[in-house]
Amino acid sequence: MITNQLGGGQVLGYKCSNWLSQNWRGGLSTLNQNRTWEFADVTNRRERTRYECDLWFGARKEFHFDELEIYRAAANPRCNQIRQWAARPDGIWFRRDHDKPLGLVRPWKKR
Repeated sequence: MITNQLGGGQVLGYKCSNWLSQNWRGGLSTLNQNRTWEFADVTNRRERTRYECDLWFGARKEFHFDELEIYRAAANPRCNQIRQWAARPDGIWFRRDHDKPLGLVRPWKKR
């Protein structure tokens, strides 16, 4: 899941794709502040399902991160794990465990 925590009424733009499904290419979409997008879990462990997203915000999309791998299926099930991403003013935050806080993993790139 991806959540917009940018604050200040900033809108997060995103485009995601699943490299296994050539027919599924998410169009350009937006998330208003404090909204979340959850991808459908169509995990194929043998083929290693993977989702990648381009994220951006700003008047001219000047803050961005391209081809962020938000999910990749493991060969074996990952019990009790999540994939939670949050877009904040200083970068992309992430956690995989319910009982741990989000941590900064990538600063925004600037055009």
